[in-house]
Amino acid sequence: MIHLPSLIDKISARPNRPLFEQTCVIPDNKNYNEFWKEIYYFLRAIEFKSPIVKDIEKFINKDFGFFGFRVHPVTHEPKYFHVGLSLDLKRDQKIYPIYPGVLEYSGYGAVNGYYVLLSHPGIVTEDGYTFHTMYCHLKKPLVKFNSYQKMLREISLGSHPTISINMETCLGIASTSGISRAEYPGIYLECSFRKFDETPIIIDPLRLYAVRAKKNTTADLIKIKEINALFKSSKKQ
Repeated sequence: MIHLPSLIDKISARPNRPLFEQTCVIPDNKNYNEFWKEIYYFLRAIEFKSPIVKDIEKFINKDFGFFGFRVHPVTHEPKYFHVGLSLDLKRDQKIYPIYPGVLEYSGYGAVNGYYVLLSHPGIVTEDGYTFHTMYCHLKKPLVKFNSYQKMLREISLGSHPTISINMETCLGIASTSGISRAEYPGIYLECSFRKFDETPIIIDPLRLYAVRAKKNTTADLIKIKEINALFKSSKKQ
C-alpha cells in the first residue's frame, strides 16, 4: 500500500471549465509547487507503464495533447484547459492499463466517447482519496460488467462485485468516439484522485513519467485568424 499526504488543501479550481464537462479541481502549483513536486516524485517511483507499451511521450500531440491550456482541437475554443493527455495513435492500437487496478466503470459519454475507468486501491491519500485512471475515445470497451453485475453494483454502492485488471488486460482499441478529431484516432488519458461524493482531483499524467510539465504549442493562441490558420495548415498536411 502506498500512502500519500492529504491533497484537499493543496488544490485549485480548473480554469475555464466548459459547462458540459465535469467539475474537477487540479493541483495548486502557484502556491504549493514544492508540495506537488514531491507528490509527482513519489508517483514516478511507482514506475507506471505506458498505455500503449511504447514510450508515451512520442505519441502526445504537441499542439493539443498536454495537460494545461490549449486551443480545443474540435471546437477551436482558445484557452481551453485540458485535464489529461491526448495521444495520436494508429487506428486499432490496443490500449492497456498503466498500473494494475479494479474496474469501476466502462461505458459511453458524449464528451469522452467509449471509456474505461479504473481505481487503484493500492495508492491512497491520508484524506481518503484513491488513485484512478481513465482511458477515453475508445472504439469499444473490452472490459465491462454484465447486466446482473451492474445491478449488484448499484445495490452495493459500487463495492461488489469487483473485476481485477492486470497489466496484460486490453482495455479497448484507440478510436475517435466522443468529441475527438475524426481523422486522428487516439486516446485521452486522465489521472485523478477520487473519493465518493467528492470532486475529483485531476493531476498531470505526464508528470508520472517526466520531471517537468510541458506546454501545448497552442496554449497562448487567442486570435481567430491565427487559430483558423493553424487548422487550415493541418488540413493541408
